[in-house]
Amino acid sequence: MRRFAVAALFTGMFVAITWPAQAFAQGRFDPRRQARFMIDATVGYTLITGDVGDSLDGGPAFEAAALYQFESVPLRVGGGAGYSRHGIQEEDAAANRYEVFALADLLLFSEDTQMIPYIQGRVGWMQISNDLDAVSTTISGLELAALVGVDIPVAESISIDVTGQFGWFTGGDLNIDGVSVPGTSRSGSLFSLRAGAFFFL
Repeated sequence: MRRFAVAALFTGMFVAITWPAQAFAQGRFDPRRQARFMIDATVGYTLITGDVGDSLDGGPAFEAAALYQFESVPLRVGGGAGYSRHGIQEEDAAANRYEVFALADLLLFSEDTQMIPYIQGRVGWMQISNDLDAVSTTISGLELAALVGVDIPVAESISIDVTGQFGWFTGGDLNIDGVSVPGTSRSGSLFSLRAGAFFFL
């Protein structure tokens, strides 16, 4: 039920933002023809499933990335970092998720609209850590993800960014109090909904 409530919240935000987007976009630079650097900052909700997330609740997520928009090419490239915090089921404790990643956006813009849908692919490193009963546990590994988003102009150098992400995580062995435990590798999937803004420099 909580997942549906979160999805409904973001759908409402999306509709409220996109409705006036065309009117606000008049003075915005045209990414179809101009190269720019940009910063993307978002907040959202992340859910982790699979072996690595079977005891974790969904939780708040924060992410920032720096990108470069190529001139007359529907492509952005860059890198960033993210964090999310997750409650541990039946425990008075929480786990922290950290990630760093490289990304590429394929822009699907049309000459008929100011809004720009895009598809993003990313590859990165992710770590999940927690301290439970005075025992520190971490697992780290490769993260691959695909995102679908929309760039919604609201000012000359600012656009709202709304995205949905699906990712895969393949981790190594658990590290418990600094000691690697063979045969304890974990994997899983990640689902995220996020909203934030592009700031064009």
